[in-house]
Amino acid sequence: MRKEYILRIEEETYEEIKKIADKNERSVNAQILYILKKYIEEKKKNEKENS
Repeated sequence: MRKEYILRIEEETYEEIKKIADKNERSVNAQILYILKKYIEEKKKNEKENS
């Protein structure tokens, strides 16, 4: 299940994400989700290593 969430983002940041998304053939939304999931995975991995 997906939740809708309105994200306010600076134009410069949006444009940088759009460039990355275009290179990866993703939408901006899909790219943001990808970045967030990777961040969460790394955070969990680091927490396990530090436990």
